[in-house]
Amino acid sequence: MQFSFILGSFLVNGFIDRVDEYENRIEIIDYKTGKWEVAQKSIKDNLQLGIYALAASSVFPGKEIYAELYYLRSGKRKGHTFTEEDLENVKVEIINFGNKIINDNNFLPTPNERVCSFCDHAKSGACATGVARNKKNQGR
Repeated sequence: MQFSFILGSFLVNGFIDRVDEYENRIEIIDYKTGKWEVAQKSIKDNLQLGIYALAASSVFPGKEIYAELYYLRSGKRKGHTFTEEDLENVKVEIINFGNKIINDNNFLPTPNERVCSFCDHAKSGACATGVARNKKNQGR
């Protein structure tokens, strides 16, 4: 499910892997293919799931929102039912995170060269390091 919403001065866009609608409940599943897993105790604080739950709560008002990470390698499913308080905390976290990004004057290039191939700053020429990495990788 594609979503887009405005929170404060921030536009939040994304895609949810799977959304199942039941009578009084929405279930969100985010499929994970990597080896690294979030601890169950940290699921309610997972910003990605929180954003998905926030988006779903606006599309499906009044329904209980459950979101989970489904790890395909291990078969483990780790989820949380998001309360109104949880959703308010997600809103605050998004705004705080967005403000932190806007006010960050210390932009250092990533040590991960592979990431440069996905970065708009490297493609546009705004980051000399990324442009150099992209040119080097094109020569391979």
